[in-house]
Amino acid sequence: MYDEALKFIQQDAVSLREQIAQAKQAGDASSEEAQRRIYALEVASGINDPSVRAQFRRGDYDLSKPVFRHLREQSWRRNGALDRLEERILKMHILPDIYPSITPTVDLEILFGTGHGIGDHGGQGGSVHPGVYLDPVMTMQAPSIRATAFHEDTRKYTLMLVDPDMPSEETQSFKTFVHWLVSDIPLSIHASSIPEGHTALLPYIPPHPPRGTPYHRYTTLLFEQGPRTQLTEAPREPENVVAFAESHDLHLAGIHFWRAKWSESCKDTISHIFKNVLNTPEPHYGRPARQDRLRDEAGERLSKYY
Repeated sequence: MYDEALKFIQQDAVSLREQIAQAKQAGDASSEEAQRRIYALEVASGINDPSVRAQFRRGDYDLSKPVFRHLREQSWRRNGALDRLEERILKMHILPDIYPSITPTVDLEILFGTGHGIGDHGGQGGSVHPGVYLDPVMTMQAPSIRATAFHEDTRKYTLMLVDPDMPSEETQSFKTFVHWLVSDIPLSIHASSIPEGHTALLPYIPPHPPRGTPYHRYTTLLFEQGPRTQLTEAPREPENVVAFAESHDLHLAGIHFWRAKWSESCKDTISHIFKNVLNTPEPHYGRPARQDRLRDEAGERLSKYY
């Protein structure tokens, strides 16, 4: 039975490859519609082949081949990684605090150090699961970033790492601080490592959650650049990330975040960042004093009974 099924798959693949050859020989083979048809035929010609599936499971594949590109995107969208990301950016209010919405088209991975990954229960290094806590000691150096864009043509992207949870004494609320900004990053299915070889518009500043503040959500935003994008400078503290993106023709394509907070174990690291990187005094925050409703303007304590 298996041999018969395999024979049928092979015959079907031969037929599909003949259709691919005919489509490529057609006069309109370069049109967008023809390219989509050829791509679909190339995927169909290999997707049922057991050897192709086994090669993909081993991780030994070439994403320039449409069948492996399709399987990689299908795995991202259907096997839980994208669902987990979307669940956490909603649960942790990344949406709409930083951006109102996103339909991810790029699988964005953040990596610190090497290892089998950093998940909810820790890890020594590697790919960071969305929303996990990282010690600021671990994030002193800029992360490695893998952005799997599922298009063959090269497009330009802008990477922005923001903290929306920095206290603002002026507004008695929070403001956004940009830790890193790199633009004009060429990405395609053939090139996914960023931002190697690119000068940052805003160099990387390590996360430094101040003492007395709640946890901070360090969020990486990957924007696809539009034809009107021209970035030559950017503020460290933009009033509004959405307005900044719209004014520079940037379209959100990928997102990722981790969390960090001040603790005794990392206080020396955070103090070092304020002193030697930011060159500013280290702030300490706390809860505002509770008003004593039983004291008058002169400071005399009154009775609660009259």
